Amino acid sequence: MYILLQSETTLFLGRFHSLSVHLPIGFLLLAAILFLLSYSKRFRFLLNALPLTLFLGALSAIVSVILGFFLAEEGGYPSENLFWHRVMGIAVAVLSIGAVLLMLGYFRKSEKGLPFNSRLKIDRMERAILNQKSSFGMLIGAIVISVSITGHLGGGLTHGENYLYTYAPEFVQDLFLSTNYEQDSLAFPSDSDSTLIFEHIIGPTIRQKCANCHNADSPKGGLNVNSLEDLLAGGDSGPAIEKGSPESSELFGRVTLNPTSKKYMPPKGAGLSYGEITLLDFWIKNGMSPELAITDESIPEEIQSFLENTYGLSTKRKAHYEKIQVAKLPEEDLKKLREQGFKVSTLSDDNNFLDVVGGGNLTKENIQVLDLAREQITWLDLGGSGAEDSWLEIIGGFPNLTRLRLDNNEITDEGISMLAKLENLESINLYNTSVGDSSLIRLSEMKNLNRIYLWNSNISKQQIARIQDEYPGLMIDQGMLFEKIEKEISSKK
Repeated sequence: MYILLQSETTLFLGRFHSLSVHLPIGFLLLAAILFLLSYSKRFRFLLNALPLTLFLGALSAIVSVILGFFLAEEGGYPSENLFWHRVMGIAVAVLSIGAVLLMLGYFRKSEKGLPFNSRLKIDRMERAILNQKSSFGMLIGAIVISVSITGHLGGGLTHGENYLYTYAPEFVQDLFLSTNYEQDSLAFPSDSDSTLIFEHIIGPTIRQKCANCHNADSPKGGLNVNSLEDLLAGGDSGPAIEKGSPESSELFGRVTLNPTSKKYMPPKGAGLSYGEITLLDFWIKNGMSPELAITDESIPEEIQSFLENTYGLSTKRKAHYEKIQVAKLPEEDLKKLREQGFKVSTLSDDNNFLDVVGGGNLTKENIQVLDLAREQITWLDLGGSGAEDSWLEIIGGFPNLTRLRLDNNEITDEGISMLAKLENLESINLYNTSVGDSSLIRLSEMKNLNRIYLWNSNISKQQIARIQDEYPGLMIDQGMLFEKIEKEISSKK
């Protein structure tokens, strides 16, 4: 039996279910209307049309049930909704057949009990129905209710469970609206650097627009859109999205079709906006990384504007000290730093992070005092202070350090190797130091470092070129402007 249902012929015939299902609805509702009108003597003659109407309704109901079983074998329908749709469809067919048999029973039933003059004035059909009109009315009522429930369930399978109530008044939606999946809303982290293109924007948008038909319970066409993994697995037509190729991605093709096309997604409700499509196109072309954040420097200005204007997001990367709070440095410790020759100031009134500048020639003992403020120091300027490699072991333990100046010091590759734990370092100035190629390699591997100043160091231009190719988002300042100024000064002399 299962093999029969899965054959190409039955699957082909099953597609006609959506056409045939309207016939029993029309015939059976027409029968109910004729029956109601017959309560008026003026329209009692309409009872003569009931046998044919009910017979056609019962026949078409049986055909629709059979074709419905064929269509269901294609899959992609919520199992619970499908079960009740089947049950109610069968109920309609059974009740319709019962109505026909009951009417046939009227024809065979004795006319005893009716007044003689009535038998003369009322034809045989009218006498038969009037004999058990209350029972027949209850059966017709049951048919109407069953047809309504079956039709509603079928509409939910085809258009989504909430199709009927989507544009209903609010009080109606409160009474009847429900979903068989959790509707996503766009919620963003407070940290813009943690706001991800797919997880927080594209994924929820696709689920909002497509999950009515493509969720875990109702994977229409075998497609579930609940996660990136589901989209990559795809459905009957293959993966929904393909890395680097929007044109080959089934999902992208469907959402960019003419809305009048039968294959356009979503078939009902608002489709993706121009900005949402542009964002999806960019994300697919650029490798579909689930880690791509809205603050990534690769995001074009057009898309940045869309994100800012549509969602109120900031696409500018926040500095580390703007994201967290630290305890205020005690006044006595602050006094010790200043006694050791450091200029200390707070970055702003909103946080307790410190900007520390070393004055004159310092010693390692001076640097050791800085450890009192290891949590609070985020900017540190030791340029021209006589800093040595060994000092950097202390500085390498400052967890919130984001800007470091070591220019005009005898710093080498050995010292730079001690800075590997500075996970939040964003900028480092190594102008006029003795660092070499190995230092640049180490620094390029620091995930948050985005600016390096290297003029007049031992790092080769070839190594700089290689790092620039590998890390295009890393700005390496080689001091070309200063070289140009020096040359101009020398030529004038």
